[in-house]
Amino acid sequence: MAATTTAISPVVEADTDACNLISATVVAGLRNLGTILPPSITKLLIANSLKLTLHPDATIAPVPEIYANNAASAKQSEYAVVTLYAVATKHAWDALTLRQQLEALALHSSAVDELTRVYEDNRKDLVLRQLQVGHNFPHITDVQWRIACDVKSSTSDSSTGVAQFCINLGRFKQSSGERITIVEFVCNAEELQSLINRLKEIERHCNQTAIR
Repeated sequence: MAATTTAISPVVEADTDACNLISATVVAGLRNLGTILPPSITKLLIANSLKLTLHPDATIAPVPEIYANNAASAKQSEYAVVTLYAVATKHAWDALTLRQQLEALALHSSAVDELTRVYEDNRKDLVLRQLQVGHNFPHITDVQWRIACDVKSSTSDSSTGVAQFCINLGRFKQSSGERITIVEFVCNAEELQSLINRLKEIERHCNQTAIR
């Protein structure tokens, strides 16, 4: 029996290793913390990410200073923290396991300390949130969009002139008809066309599978 347990353990550890569970984008976002984003901003960002994780349907007041400098890095890091806590909760990591995983990813020490502290202090709430979410994929039934374009003004001579598409995917509650936002993202024309092409590819594949 002891030999069987020893043989299985390495496989379980490999399956729950952070490097195998999170993408390179998430790792890059975590590595921004304490480096590209200074410790003071890192602390604010982690706290805000926790609120977004625990209360996704609530109206959370924005924290402009998080995005004042390096907005792109801040948004990537915010996504990374939310993902990290979701993964850690799903795989029942304790604070020590989380710290070990973060150190293995070569994160800044101040980021490791803050991420671990916040996780440990809020682990119970994160577990309850995970139970509420369950394992179902979000059901999207509605799409809203708008175009944002940077143009010249009377106070500025500089302009990229590039149109950005703000896409909002959501659904309507059957009981009240209230619309709920599931995900919102921004992309340029090339990225939008690439997304459309991928969706058409999925549709073709589903149709081919259905008639086999």
